[in-house]
Amino acid sequence: MAGALLYVAAFPARAQVVPPPASEVPIPVKPKTDSGPDSARVKPDTIKPPIGRFADPALYEIGPQYEWNRAQLFATGALTVVDLLDRIPGVTTFRSGWLATPQTATYNADFQRVRVFYDGIEIDNLDSRTGGVLDLSTVQLWSLEHLSLERSAGEVRIYMRSWRVENTDPYTRVDIATGNEDTNLYRGFYGKRFDNGGVLQFAGQQFGVASPRFAGSGDALSLMSRVGIARKGWSLDGFVLRHHATRDMERAVLGRPPVLSLDATNTDAYIRAAVGGVESGAWAQVTVASLAFKGTTGPDRTVSATPQSDTLERRLSETQYNLSAGYTLGAARFEVGDRLRALGGSTYNGVSGRLDLVTPIGVVNGFVEHDGFRKTTNADAGIRAQPLPFIAISGSVARSIPTTSGVSTQPTTTSARAEVGLRLFGPWFSAGFITTDRSPGLAPVVYDTLLLATGPGRISARTASIRGPIRGGFGIDAWVTKWDTTGSYQPRYESRSEINYSNNFAKRFPRSDFEIRAAAIYEYRGHTTFPLAAGDVQTAVAKTFSGLLEIRIMRAVLSYQQRNIMGYPYNVIPGFEMPRVLAIYGVRWDFWN
Repeated sequence: MAGALLYVAAFPARAQVVPPPASEVPIPVKPKTDSGPDSARVKPDTIKPPIGRFADPALYEIGPQYEWNRAQLFATGALTVVDLLDRIPGVTTFRSGWLATPQTATYNADFQRVRVFYDGIEIDNLDSRTGGVLDLSTVQLWSLEHLSLERSAGEVRIYMRSWRVENTDPYTRVDIATGNEDTNLYRGFYGKRFDNGGVLQFAGQQFGVASPRFAGSGDALSLMSRVGIARKGWSLDGFVLRHHATRDMERAVLGRPPVLSLDATNTDAYIRAAVGGVESGAWAQVTVASLAFKGTTGPDRTVSATPQSDTLERRLSETQYNLSAGYTLGAARFEVGDRLRALGGSTYNGVSGRLDLVTPIGVVNGFVEHDGFRKTTNADAGIRAQPLPFIAISGSVARSIPTTSGVSTQPTTTSARAEVGLRLFGPWFSAGFITTDRSPGLAPVVYDTLLLATGPGRISARTASIRGPIRGGFGIDAWVTKWDTTGSYQPRYESRSEINYSNNFAKRFPRSDFEIRAAAIYEYRGHTTFPLAAGDVQTAVAKTFSGLLEIRIMRAVLSYQQRNIMGYPYNVIPGFEMPRVLAIYGVRWDFWN
């Protein structure tokens, strides 16, 4: 027994060693070195130089200007461009129903006086079935980061700037909304800047409407993408925006012809190189853009008033070469541009110049353009003078001269607009007038191919408005326009009144994690005449009351809006009744990293 004990003491048993699981093995501490930063550390978010952009015009309205950044655009409740244009005096919008229907607008009773510029590219109508009138439902409001609206005496120019990102932290956003007429809407955004200045963005929107009450059924899918690089002083980017929309035939009442079905795709793409910044010093940029339309509509009513049984496919593309340069020095900015269009086997060149002067007591704006596409030379000047904090004067004059040789169908037109404003207890009270020559215009044949174009003549109107903050977060934006006569596509009386409230309760939420915004809107529109060879037809008086409520909690925005709360029956296009009560609600949610 003693021998055995001595053996065990001399030769102890070997214990079995079991290694721990890999998940429990501690990660060794990375030694500090002088060779560089710790690669395991999360990189902080940084801001990179922005992608180049065009220069926004200096605006000269009395009171708040007609411009919105990305957050403000969505906070208005506008889902389309015409929703935003409803806020502008002198602009009259038309639609035959809800989201999926054609949408058009006039300024001073002329469809040709509403122009759209997207990242400096002028959006031209490429669908031959609209009679030259741009269908604004094809212009994607959701894709913007900024919109400026220049209301000169002669025309409205809408300057749109597409969404850009500057943060190296990835940005993601999701929007979801639903509502009446079986409306469903979805959006998604993703954007990121890289350490070398590179940019990657893509986004999309899809909506569908299945209206059981003739409000226009259809759906649309829009996709946007941008890749490029931006360094200090220069940038290069490529951009694509594709919009595919389908529309069911929208049947009218009272024997009016229907709005035809549609399956169409609009593709706008460009490559842009920019140097310098438009905020100061010299800058220049060149853009090569391609605009394309492909659509199928049926049945066709362009040949005769009798519907045909087949469908027609239409294709048209346009190339634009845009070169712009300018110099900004303090309060003054000078800009020149050259726009070359290649369309339908022909080329059209247009040159333009702009001078903006912005001072504490006023704004001076001048614009001149020789437009080879429209065969006119246009010039306008605008001013806002504010010699005292509570007195302001605003006005604009414009002239358009045809440049075609021989006999021209377009006469020389002269337009003027003036307002005088007085600031009382916060908001601006202003009154003014509009007078303009009406040239032979266009007809919105997308609603009825038998509609006639407007004729020449001089028209005038008187205007009044109350705009600006009141007190305690309340504000007002109200205007009324009275034309001297009821003309084609122009109601004699038109008004819009909005009382809004906004508060972020800064004392209670110092980190700005909560905000509420509400608005009540009343819109009125008198009888509108639509001329036909067989006799004019008129719409009914439109009186709608609407409401909007938005609540922001940190980065999520809950939105609810209801249009035509009282269920008042009305139409904007003869024979097409608008939805009685229309509600849409949802959430917009931003995410970082």
